[in-house]
Amino acid sequence: MTAALAIERLADGRARLRGRLGFGEVAAVLPRGAELIAGRGTDGLELDVAGLQGIDSATLALLLAWAAEAAQAGTRLRLAQAPDGLRALAQLCDAGPLLGLA
Repeated sequence: MTAALAIERLADGRARLRGRLGFGEVAAVLPRGAELIAGRGTDGLELDVAGLQGIDSATLALLLAWAAEAAQAGTRLRLAQAPDGLRALAQLCDAGPLLGLA
């Protein structure tokens, strides 16, 4: 069974996403990006995505939208511990650098 999505703020400009984040969840979660990005300054937001499940193209689209919001706010979004499926999607779209993926 897939877990419901949880968004957790951590210390030092970090946050964690865990659970299912696919087509069915993205619309409801999209506005939460602004909350996570607000007040991050130039150090940006490191987002631990190791616990994501149900990754699909909607997941990538959401993370790219959050990266764009961060850039507009003068900061940046960096993904940490990205699952292989998310890395593969980002590489396919040449979006890795936009998400702080090497």
